[in-house]
Amino acid sequence: MRRRLTHIFVALLPGLILSAPAQAQVTIDRCMEMARENYPQIRQLNLIEEASHYEVASIAKSWLPHLSISGKAAYQSDVVEMPFDIPGFSFDLPHDQYSLVGEISQTIWDGGVSGRQKEVTRTGAQVQKEQVEVSLYAINERVEKIFLGILLYDGQLQQNAILEESLQRNARHAQACIENGTAYRSDLEMIQVNILNCEQQREELMQDRQTYVEMLEKLTGASLEGKEFVVPDADCGWLSGKEISRPEIGLYDAQIRQQDAMIRQLNAKISPKFSLSLQGGIGRPGLNILENTFQPYWTAGVKMSWDIGALYTRKDERRKLDAQMRKIESDRETFLFNTGLDAVQMRSAVDKAKALLEKDRKIISLRESIRSSGEEQYRNGVITMNDLMSRIDDEYNAKVAESIHRIQLLMAVYDLKNCLGYGMPVDRTEY
Repeated sequence: MRRRLTHIFVALLPGLILSAPAQAQVTIDRCMEMARENYPQIRQLNLIEEASHYEVASIAKSWLPHLSISGKAAYQSDVVEMPFDIPGFSFDLPHDQYSLVGEISQTIWDGGVSGRQKEVTRTGAQVQKEQVEVSLYAINERVEKIFLGILLYDGQLQQNAILEESLQRNARHAQACIENGTAYRSDLEMIQVNILNCEQQREELMQDRQTYVEMLEKLTGASLEGKEFVVPDADCGWLSGKEISRPEIGLYDAQIRQQDAMIRQLNAKISPKFSLSLQGGIGRPGLNILENTFQPYWTAGVKMSWDIGALYTRKDERRKLDAQMRKIESDRETFLFNTGLDAVQMRSAVDKAKALLEKDRKIISLRESIRSSGEEQYRNGVITMNDLMSRIDDEYNAKVAESIHRIQLLMAVYDLKNCLGYGMPVDRTEY
């Protein structure tokens, strides 16, 4: 029985190892997406869509039959009288007259006004949503700075740990030399001071990193404690030749469509309108004014209305809309021009950061070699501990500079992405 359980455990062991939870990871693209979803302003998108839906529905109700009821009671100082008498016939209209009328009217052609109003409403809602998208896109830069700042602290903490390990190794060697009588106590104390400085620096870095993590948690609305921040890819070669795809372009396009809709609405205002009408009522007198009694009556017909007053202002309103259209197009061209200039500068920053990183790798290789030979020289009594500490510090500073330049490269890459409009993530990778 025990042997069988052992066999079962051995068979399940690979699956248990594979299913063991790994450290959760979070990417900069995912943080941008979560920050967008968490930002309070994003709720305006649904509110704008809801308001637009209600307004369009209200405009569509203009095609429903309209019912109106009116009543009147009046006293006239004079009425129609016959200028002569007719034997056997009396004509006596009352001075007090009453009527109660109900009317049903059905529009059969409104000149396209309702259709143009719907179009203006929809394009106006799209303009508002694009304005919200422009505001939401600005969150990307804030997430980028904080996320890459955390990576910078991670890199410095890693170099700090390497430095402390190097100092501890040299401290053990100095202690052995002191015991053998080949080194002074001050050599060990010098190393211990550097170890304490290293620990102090680590505490500062960890505190600053925690502040950045809390800021990112506030933006994303998610807990990031204990998660591994993935270093993004610094390759931006795929951006070569890409057109500008910023949300501002969508805003300008939506504004142009809105102006087109308003021009078509202006043309619809000068069209005649037709409707069917059915009236029914009761009054004294009725349609037959010769009878001095309350009479029911009804009328039916077709009505036409044409407000030619819109022709007086149409020319000026059209010129105003054309001027606004030209202004939007000018703003769009200006934005593309300025963004193109910014992109040139940011591409230069990417190339500069890459060149610095290439030099950093060579400098670090030389500094490591100098530090290694310095340790050997110290053991042989050629140089002092002060000289060795200086070489260790030079190596550490070179590695810190390399980590800073690496983050500067990532910042330059993401600045270029955000400038061209490719800062938002395409895939939705859950973490």
